[in-house]
Amino acid sequence: MLVLAVACQGENPAKPAKPVASSSASAAPAVASAGSRLSSPTAFELTAGARGAILLWAPVGANRPELLSLELDASGTRRGSASVLLDGNARGGEISDLSAAFVGEHLAVAWLERTAEKARVRATWAAPKARVFELGTAWRGPPTARGNVVVAARRGAALVFARGDEAGCIEPGKHACYAFLFHELSADRATRTGLPLSVPVPCTDNATSLVVLPERYHYGVCTDTGGDPVTTVFTITPEPAYARADPVLRGCEPSGTFTWKGSAWLVADCQGSRRAARVGGGDEDVEYLDMRSPRLECRSGVAAIRASGFDLVLDEPRAHLEALLPSAIAPRGSRAVWTGRALLVASSAGTALRLARYACEREAWQESNTDLD
Repeated sequence: MLVLAVACQGENPAKPAKPVASSSASAAPAVASAGSRLSSPTAFELTAGARGAILLWAPVGANRPELLSLELDASGTRRGSASVLLDGNARGGEISDLSAAFVGEHLAVAWLERTAEKARVRATWAAPKARVFELGTAWRGPPTARGNVVVAARRGAALVFARGDEAGCIEPGKHACYAFLFHELSADRATRTGLPLSVPVPCTDNATSLVVLPERYHYGVCTDTGGDPVTTVFTITPEPAYARADPVLRGCEPSGTFTWKGSAWLVADCQGSRRAARVGGGDEDVEYLDMRSPRLECRSGVAAIRASGFDLVLDEPRAHLEALLPSAIAPRGSRAVWTGRALLVASSAGTALRLARYACEREAWQESNTDLD
């Protein structure tokens, strides 16, 4: 059984982030030949905004920029060349587990950076000459591990939830505990927030999850002590102050989150069958959803993702769709977004980065690949 140090806490409203420079790629130096070889298999991120999407990645090579970005419009077409988000002078190791989220028009980015001896959590805003924030030491797991750091927008700031380094266990008899910490990013500082967690034997992949809704937020940690993995989802409602913790999807490996019908859902692979769990506010029971045989449909120019008991029409830009799509379209570790007019899927084969575009034309999907070099 998972035991964590958690309590319902009063929250001070965050100060809105001061305006930062536009995340537009045109504001940063363009790269004539960006290169699509990655620093690690998880050194990329794809997220959607109001005007399209942004692909971020860390190229391999000591003389390469630390982070590159490529803007794509609402049709999924690239806008010019890739831009330097952070130059090589900022590099302190091998980047992995890249995560990002829009806060209004501004993009917050967080990642793990590894050297031979240690790893650390770092973050920045996608803007020229933006400051890099140091968020502490991290678990130095395999570079293929995904989902040990996550970013979400909350009240005009960016909330970063990340797995830290090994820490002391709270419950007697437990071992291999790791710290999980929150940081809030404003324009010029990173502030520790929330209560730290000590988690025994966290899962290798998707150990963290985070969904922020207008009235509450949910965060989860996955632990696997040698039996069945289980994700504990915490629900925090600031007004009126309320907190709950729900172990969900026991025996299932978490694969991502999404929002649907005003609620947060956690998706997991349950021995080859996909399921989802919804945790609401108050004292509502956890709701479970069978999501077997997901499929991507195109009918009369209308795109939708459907599964057993699930029907999501893609009528507005959306990020974090990878957990809902068939694995043939969005393989493990990929990132998928709907731009409003196209489905984009970023994935890696080893350290090779691929960006696929799917457009719903009448009754069929038209697939193409975007050249990143």
